[in-house]
Amino acid sequence: MDFRDSFLQALAWITLLLIIFISWAVLSLFYQYLIPSPYKVYVFLSTISLDVLYSSILRTLYNSLMGFFLALFLTIISVFLAYLNSFLKMFFNAVNTFIQSISVLVWTLVLIMIFGILSPIPPILVTTAATYPLLLSSMFGAVEALDKKLKELSKLLGASKLQSFVSIILPGGVLYMAGASRAAIGLALRISVVAEAFGGGGGIGYQLIYNYDMGVPEGVFAWALLLISIMILLDHIVLKPIEGWTRKWLI
Repeated sequence: MDFRDSFLQALAWITLLLIIFISWAVLSLFYQYLIPSPYKVYVFLSTISLDVLYSSILRTLYNSLMGFFLALFLTIISVFLAYLNSFLKMFFNAVNTFIQSISVLVWTLVLIMIFGILSPIPPILVTTAATYPLLLSSMFGAVEALDKKLKELSKLLGASKLQSFVSIILPGGVLYMAGASRAAIGLALRISVVAEAFGGGGGIGYQLIYNYDMGVPEGVFAWALLLISIMILLDHIVLKPIEGWTRKWLI
């Protein structure tokens, strides 16, 4: 990205933030009892203890990343088995459709009933259930594209299905997986807070619902802003550079 593109990108973000801030300030004047002013939210943020702040953020990041990595592991296993056998490919396509058809709310309630409201497991598994279909669909697309291009080459080299998967499909699918992972981690952060809101294991989702139940709108806005900031920073500082690196590596 050259200087001009970087400047325009920075300008676009500044413009967006200004529009959001001005809209928020205006709405808080007309709906004072429903929408807290930016100053009230700032005051609330300054009163959050560092222990609560760090523990909540770390809990949400832990739930999101654990759920994502579990989904990634299941995706690689699923794609590998599907590549070896046509029936298994149909089976995992059916599994993918089935999981996508179940609402996150249903996953959350069922898992809380199974593991208990104080268990840290439901947010992780709910995140896995939400991100697995996204990763699996992306990798199935990668396998289909790569297999068409390199099928003849594999036959010529006399490579087995296992050798083709390890040497061609898996490395070739890195770029697809990097792009899907960027979207999946963003989804994981958004989904994990839903499960946290229904449980008592802590996290940003728990803080959001706690402040809502207590009738503290500035608390709801403050924790929501923290979540949005984490997602944007994680995407721009970690995920976007990793995706760019994989593109350069494959080129």
